[in-house]
Amino acid sequence: MKLKLIFLFLLTTISLFSQLKKGETLDKIVAIVGEEAITDSEVKGRIIFLLQQNPKLKFDDPKIYNDVLNSIIDEKLILAKAKEDSIVVSDEEIEQRWQIFLEQSVMQLGSEQRMEQVYGMSIPKMKNEFKDDIRDKLLSNKLIERELMKVEVSQKDIQEFFEKYQDSIPTIPEAVSVYRIVKKVKPKMQQKEDIFKLALKIRDSIIISGNFSEFAKTYSEDNATKNDGGDLGWIQKGKFLPELERVGFSMLVGEVSLPIETPLGFHIIKVNEKRKDEINVSHILFRFGQGDEDKEIAKKFLDSIRTKINNLEDFKRIAKQYSEDEDTKGFSGYIGNMPLESFPTSVVEALKEINIGEVSKVVPFETDINKQSYQILFKEKIIPAHKANLEQDYQILQQQAQQYKKMKTYNEWVDGLRKKMYWEVIDN
Repeated sequence: MKLKLIFLFLLTTISLFSQLKKGETLDKIVAIVGEEAITDSEVKGRIIFLLQQNPKLKFDDPKIYNDVLNSIIDEKLILAKAKEDSIVVSDEEIEQRWQIFLEQSVMQLGSEQRMEQVYGMSIPKMKNEFKDDIRDKLLSNKLIERELMKVEVSQKDIQEFFEKYQDSIPTIPEAVSVYRIVKKVKPKMQQKEDIFKLALKIRDSIIISGNFSEFAKTYSEDNATKNDGGDLGWIQKGKFLPELERVGFSMLVGEVSLPIETPLGFHIIKVNEKRKDEINVSHILFRFGQGDEDKEIAKKFLDSIRTKINNLEDFKRIAKQYSEDEDTKGFSGYIGNMPLESFPTSVVEALKEINIGEVSKVVPFETDINKQSYQILFKEKIIPAHKANLEQDYQILQQQAQQYKKMKTYNEWVDGLRKKMYWEVIDN
């Protein structure tokens, strides 16, 4: 979750940076990292974002400027190290992150039209403009994860952390101890075949009518491009979904492809223009959906399990055997002690309906974008609000101690990059 917030924060600064640049004819270079320059407007764009989060900050505070500049230097050092270490990011990962950003932005701003107004460009153009930035952030995040995944805390580390910081650890709010069993919704092969047949039928209609744009507006399930007739704009070689790239670069201008399968679904693409190493493409996306029948199968499976559970031990045994949630299956379905408000609304309502020691009704369990699963929950106990202690809150303190150690390790690692790699602040 933290890395996603970093990702969204950095994408937001792209917009602010581009808006700031419109009013400047000359942009001053304030630092260099490797072969990358950091400009004055890039730093000020980040400060504008911080001001939106905390209006008490002052735009012209030299300390804030210096802190932001150093933060950007660290980011560029990490990116340079990721490239040096040949970290790889797939087109599918970029597409998934773009879709997350798009959906969250639309949710925050109210509509795609409002989003285009705020960013000053169409969504297809935005997607192309942000692609390299998304790739860079994912490269950096992968390297950070690689470095920090090694960080573990011992019982001694947790004890020392608690003794040092116990007076500043906030009161632990009321929490509920919960277990879950998850069942994923899996589309049948027949559904996949039906989607392919629909895509093929639409393609045949396009060939007859010649109106790709109207069919894209009607049938495409890519909300980012459908209103523009499926226009993806100019795509450089190496920056497209590989399945689409193999076909697209071999097609003639004006040609419409047969349905092409990618992890997102089936695509029909049309090549509008071609250059040496890039193509201008429109597409229609038919996603692999989850039909009502597939959802009912998952829900009925969980309902059948509910009848076999009489106590927590039954639930834990069945969770280990049947749950499809990799995060909790190995812990017998145990989620942990969590404040009620930290759960989604559907889970909160389900937990409120049952007593201690009971199993909930089947409720949705949201996973990856455009995917859905279902879950049942066991309400073990309620833990009243209290001052943190090792006996009752060991897991929470373990997480806090590990986060503290990760922050310390991260700072030491970045300091090491600063000593090994070239960077320089330009005095003007």
